[in-house]
Amino acid sequence: MLTIAETREQLVENLRRDATMHEAGRHDEIGRRFDSLEHAFPSTDAPAAAALRVAMIFWDGWIDARNHGWQLGGTIPLADWPVLARAVAEDLAAERSIADERVCARFDVAAGRRLGERALALDVRLRAA
Repeated sequence: MLTIAETREQLVENLRRDATMHEAGRHDEIGRRFDSLEHAFPSTDAPAAAALRVAMIFWDGWIDARNHGWQLGGTIPLADWPVLARAVAEDLAAERSIADERVCARFDVAAGRRLGERALALDVRLRAA
């Protein structure tokens, strides 16, 4: 199991990497390291882990949208995913809450909005890891 700091560092690195892969048209490489990070995610409800869970749920949503030919992107156009990924990575690197409203509206379980079953299930798995 990783520490919060190690998880943050790996998320920042992977989101930035996947943003670069997305922009290069190498969509098949998005999320290659997701499963290993999910399995090593720290089991904690500490406030510092909240942004990490949002980032993981965002990353999962990005992977899912890719897997479904970008049909599940909803209000996030194809070209916006890497921009949002970099914004999430910057927030994590600065150790602050995720600021982008679209990310929070779609991927932040704690925001009290009705999210999809996939996001809710991942949130539960991350809390119980």
